[in-house]
Amino acid sequence: MLHRRSTALVAVLLPLAAALTSCGFDYPTDRVNTIAAGVNNRDASVDVLGARVVAFAEGQGRLIGTLVYNENTAEEPAQLVKVEGEGVEVVVTNVEVAPNGRINLADDADAEPIQVTGDFTAGDVITLSYEFSTGEVVEADVPVVKHCGQYEHIADPGFDATDAAEDEHAEEEHAGDEHTEEADATFLCEHPTEAPEEEGGH
Repeated sequence: MLHRRSTALVAVLLPLAAALTSCGFDYPTDRVNTIAAGVNNRDASVDVLGARVVAFAEGQGRLIGTLVYNENTAEEPAQLVKVEGEGVEVVVTNVEVAPNGRINLADDADAEPIQVTGDFTAGDVITLSYEFSTGEVVEADVPVVKHCGQYEHIADPGFDATDAAEDEHAEEEHAGDEHTEEADATFLCEHPTEAPEEEGGH
């Protein structure tokens, strides 16, 4: 009789123990999902989510992503004052986020396109600092992607006509170069984008 009771007790306790061990903290399903094409920064009251630079040509791109203002009681919207990075120039005009609101820099009609020019190409990573009217500044290592695939609908922010003419002239010169065996395939959609080399790598 004692043996039967012990067996029955074990049969009850085993499933209970399994259920208890399955309970815990910091499971992937409990964490904020940051899987996205781009980089996220949640260090300030304004979240920077899915930040990317869509490159239309070498040194010419558009900054996209989503800004989320997490202050529910704020009386004024948060404004993106400026974005800076080494070797690049970022033109920001009229970008603001309402309290407890968000703005998609790629798709929202209210979002003025943010033009990025400078020393970069597809496959690079640019460190950008975002300064907001809240007084906060956050940094993000932003990947540069080609104007292909899911980014094909992103509109060109409108680069300077002089720059475009110079680029066209340069392309004509390169086309006539007898020593050029093949054109630069960096911005061809069917050409894989090379990852940037790590510092100190061989």
